[in-house]
Amino acid sequence: MSLSHNDDPTLDDGFDNHGFIREICSLITNCTPPKGIGLNGYWGTGKTSALLQVYYQLSGKYPCGDKPKGLVLPKKVDKTIMPIWFEAWRYQHEMQPIVALLNEIRLQMGLWVKFQTEAAKLTGVTFLGMLSAFDEVIKVASGGAIKPELGKLQSIGNAWEMERQQQPLQGQTIRNLLQEAIKQALPKEASKLAIFIDDLDRCEPVAALRLMEGIKVYLNLNNCVVIFGMDQRQVERALIKALDLKSQDTNGGNVDHYAREYLEKICQDIIHLPLADKSKKSKYLSTLLEKIVPDGPQRSYLAEIKQVTDEYDCLPSNPRKIKALANRISSMLRQLQQFSWDETFVSDTFQYIKRDAAICLVVAIIYCFHRRVYEQIQKNPAYIQDVIGYAENSDIANDRYSPMSGMLASRDASGDLPVNPSDSNVFRLHGLLQDLKSITAIEIQPFINL
Repeated sequence: MSLSHNDDPTLDDGFDNHGFIREICSLITNCTPPKGIGLNGYWGTGKTSALLQVYYQLSGKYPCGDKPKGLVLPKKVDKTIMPIWFEAWRYQHEMQPIVALLNEIRLQMGLWVKFQTEAAKLTGVTFLGMLSAFDEVIKVASGGAIKPELGKLQSIGNAWEMERQQQPLQGQTIRNLLQEAIKQALPKEASKLAIFIDDLDRCEPVAALRLMEGIKVYLNLNNCVVIFGMDQRQVERALIKALDLKSQDTNGGNVDHYAREYLEKICQDIIHLPLADKSKKSKYLSTLLEKIVPDGPQRSYLAEIKQVTDEYDCLPSNPRKIKALANRISSMLRQLQQFSWDETFVSDTFQYIKRDAAICLVVAIIYCFHRRVYEQIQKNPAYIQDVIGYAENSDIANDRYSPMSGMLASRDASGDLPVNPSDSNVFRLHGLLQDLKSITAIEIQPFINL
């Protein structure tokens, strides 16, 4: 049994988004290229996993290394689509990231052709023309800095290349050349190339801009669909910096809309990843804990923790952050020596819980998401009463609440406040701590320093 979860993308649909995944697949299948689609979500909300699930549902292929064991093949593979997977951040230090993308397309299409075409045909003029066309466009895109070699095929490719080097290629000619090369390289049933661009939002601003510009120049083709996985906020911030929009705005206004308009030119559809509700978040945490908490008395906490998260919306809508929380809870439970299991009345709608389970969850959440507060509790366990005071009245003007100054309250006397459901600095323990009313230093001590 593994004792913690990693952050690798997964084909497991932990938040039950299969309907959303089907929608994206349908959009890719039925759209008319050229087309740009943005799959938008905050960091950690599962964009790469969603992108991977779309890729797999369309093709039955797994692009990220060895295919996991026990995968169930999609009921119907879309043979009209040939997918390409490209991790943008790996190439962000290239002068022209579009060159790395074109090379990756050339490589992946070449491998696809090898698997689907008789070996004898690989030396044919069509295949050579496709290779040479990609080489020619790559040379143009790199400003002549990169001149790929055709190896054993060089002598046959020379005639094709020399014929087209007699005069400089114009922009439209280059696009036509690449479009025809892609058409020739596509499998017989396929009509479009679906290019999945992951982690655009993690690229340096200039690299993100250059990649988007390159895609618009070279891959705005009638057989190409480009699907970007991105945090739209981060990409827009990168564009503001790379395009120096603030210095160009003489009116001193908000320049976000300029970046958005630029992005909309690249992505005609920007689709937002669904945010999980309380029920889905609770189920996801429970599923994660079941996999990493070993057998023993500590497993008795799992049902009680789920009971708390079913009732109180205290988790962020962010799989990465919930994984981190699950890892922390598992570590605490493995080291815990004391199991008191005192029942306590909490609220009219949520009558009895095991108090230890609720306190364990409170400490784990504070540990993961509110470090300054946890450090105060670590130094003085009785400080938990001040945290409860903050939960009841989030007035950080009180000096005793100063460690909470970096937090955002999610509730006040009037009810819920508008906060980002994904961010970790949002304090989500108001309701639970108010219903617990009081936690003594003796009660919380067993969960500190675990």
